[in-house]
Amino acid sequence: MTADELYRYDVHGYLLLENVIAPPELEAIDAIYDRRLEDAEALRRANSGEAHVMLEDILNQEPEALRPLVAQRRVLPYIDEMIESPRLKSTWASFMWRDGAVGFHSNHSPSSTCNHYHFNGRIRHNLFQVFIAVRDIPVAGGALQLVPGSHKANYARPDHQAIADMLVPVPMKAGSVLIFTHDMCHGSLNQCDAMRRVLIYTYCPGVIANSFVGDGLYDTLHASAPEGSWEKYLLRRPNGYMETYPYPAGRAYGDG
Repeated sequence: MTADELYRYDVHGYLLLENVIAPPELEAIDAIYDRRLEDAEALRRANSGEAHVMLEDILNQEPEALRPLVAQRRVLPYIDEMIESPRLKSTWASFMWRDGAVGFHSNHSPSSTCNHYHFNGRIRHNLFQVFIAVRDIPVAGGALQLVPGSHKANYARPDHQAIADMLVPVPMKAGSVLIFTHDMCHGSLNQCDAMRRVLIYTYCPGVIANSFVGDGLYDTLHASAPEGSWEKYLLRRPNGYMETYPYPAGRAYGDG
């Protein structure tokens, strides 16, 4: 990361990276959303018509198209820079129809600095979000709305209406990636007829557990990943303060 990027991220809590996913990869990802639309609609019906659903652990279900994103060469340097002993925690395919929304939330707690974003010579996260725009996301089409700097707030978050003037929408072009700390207040609302399609990867320190299933969530993918690669490192099991696979020291970010 450049000094400019580090400053901007530390102050704002996010960065927008343009033109990250190449068109052929993006087409393959978009095809997953077409193919899994029936699953999403079934989940929507099961959730009383909720206009936003997420298919969890999408990586294990669609590894051919999605595993190259685990250690995506443009995103990987940010993961390595800002997370101590990083590993992949969870993956989601987000489907958001008109009027679908995600309420404003964050992990941030002003009273427990060890549990969220902090700085002690380097930026450190407990939960780092990677949002991939599968299609264009206009401001009214479910663009993430953020309260920049809220990851460092010293006071509890007020009611939403009290901070509505502080919200900054982040529209995205297909193939762009928004990286941000989950400790920043964020939410979204789709007011357009077009469905918002977002692919979500979350990363965490090696000591934190997976979001679902258990320690062995990525064992199959880990076993087949190239030895010494970033992909294999990021897919390792949670370590409980004891590493379960060697850090790929000196390994170029573009080598997987």
